[in-house]
Amino acid sequence: MIEAKGLVKKFGKYTAVDSISLTLEKGEIIALLGANGSGKSTLLSMLAMVLKPDEGEVVVDGLKGKKAKAKIAYAPQEIVLFEELTVLENLYAWSSLKGKENVERAEYLINELEMTDFKRKRVDRLSGGQRRRVNLAVALMGKHDYLLLDEPLAGIDAHGAECVEHLLRKEKEKGCSMIVTEHNPTILLPLTDRSLRIDGGHFIR
Repeated sequence: MIEAKGLVKKFGKYTAVDSISLTLEKGEIIALLGANGSGKSTLLSMLAMVLKPDEGEVVVDGLKGKKAKAKIAYAPQEIVLFEELTVLENLYAWSSLKGKENVERAEYLINELEMTDFKRKRVDRLSGGQRRRVNLAVALMGKHDYLLLDEPLAGIDAHGAECVEHLLRKEKEKGCSMIVTEHNPTILLPLTDRSLRIDGGHFIR
């Protein structure tokens, strides 16, 4: 379980997230909804422990710090890939797995996200939608109990979105818990157990 307690994040005089608490249960998927600038990405990056809150804390299965962070896979909205490497090389470079398990996981994700045709292409030669799929695959190259996805369908065409939805459904069936932010959540909402709407750094009804 991920527990966020009283998270606050300020940038100068601007409060992006204001005293937010939430709980993500094992096997649950939460849709985090809101317009651009509502605080979704800031909240998700604090939950992933890549951005330090000004107040509050995140606890994962009773753990804090590096041990807690190791249980979380995070796919930010920004593309975080090595441009000069191929798709396959990126998967290996970002992976926490070793040997045969590493190879099998990479091939599984390549097949599920239908990236076979461009798996040996350099990232800087891919389309925006292809890069987004690789970005998601990189986040999934490991054994994680929790998956935090920031706008995973941004720039992806309808077919690519179906591939992502199918993959996330399979991960959910394996017991993976997720928080997914979406500006337009139509495709992913059927996957979710509940939704939370954020505006002005606060949850709203």
